[in-house]
Amino acid sequence: MLKIVIWLVSIAAIVAALAIAASGPGTRFGLWNFGVGLGILQMAAIPVLVLAVASFVVLVLAIWKARGLVPIAGLSLVMAGGASVVPLQTKAAAEGNPFIHDITTDFDNPPQIIAAASAERMNPPGYLGSDPAPQGNGATISAAQQNAFPDIAPLVLKGAVSDIAARARSEIESMGMEILPDAGLAVAQSRQSTIEAVATSTWFGFKDDFVVRLADQEDGSVRVDVRSKSRVGVSDLGANAARVREFSKRMRPDA
Repeated sequence: MLKIVIWLVSIAAIVAALAIAASGPGTRFGLWNFGVGLGILQMAAIPVLVLAVASFVVLVLAIWKARGLVPIAGLSLVMAGGASVVPLQTKAAAEGNPFIHDITTDFDNPPQIIAAASAERMNPPGYLGSDPAPQGNGATISAAQQNAFPDIAPLVLKGAVSDIAARARSEIESMGMEILPDAGLAVAQSRQSTIEAVATSTWFGFKDDFVVRLADQEDGSVRVDVRSKSRVGVSDLGANAARVREFSKRMRPDA
């Protein structure tokens, strides 16, 4: 009877872990849409947490009474324990970030998504900062961003627009994003340049639009505004804010 219990718990833990592991790649490679992938992740979250604890118990029992089953019990603990990190991190990210998916450094005139405007998406390319934020207790999307990420602001840099734009392209590519060819790079004589790119998440393959706008100022400096927006989903779990922060950090002279 004990051996049967160890086998059942171990197999269930491995299946739950595999379900979580497959939820993202299945979405990324088109086996199902992102709604199904997130549903698999959500449904398997509690079972994998419970089974991770149960796997520890059966591993102890296997060591004590059924040494031959230690390998399968140990494997189930490793897999379920590792998979448990995903729902725990997701829960922490959801609780620690506002339910928004569009981050910008300019609320009055956000950089526009043009090259990717016609790409397949659930969220429109326009900025809806005056709309109420989901679970925002009445706050608008722009207010929710300001409350959660007050440090996100335009950069003011010294140099020519063309030089700073070239550096921005380099940093965007080093961050693993794909620069969209239709956006182009302004010529040296221009006082403004816009670069559009797309970031693709590793696990689910979610695509986020990333736009950098550079403009000459009266004092000879260059203002750099950034926008990052998810094409699907309601909450980005803080991904867009983290991307804007990382880019801004890389572009600062003291970085």
